[in-house]
Amino acid sequence: MESLPQRRKPGRKSKGARVQVPVRMPAEFHAEVERISQRDGIPVTDVVTRMIAESLGRPAPDYCRPKTTSQQEELPLTKAS
Repeated sequence: MESLPQRRKPGRKSKGARVQVPVRMPAEFHAEVERISQRDGIPVTDVVTRMIAESLGRPAPDYCRPKTTSQQEELPLTKAS
């Protein structure tokens, strides 16, 4: 029997072994975390994970880093077609 290549699963890469930790925080903290989440383009849980890692003096996982934006400049249009 011919060996088939392993099928790649769609979707994002696994974030590894994690546990769910429900957290209650003051509303103003949540509002700030939401702003950071939107600014960095990552989920709120990843922002909180990054903050916990920083407070423990440990490196944050790569998935907690801000999404990079394109540094390309827009070319000027000198002539309309």
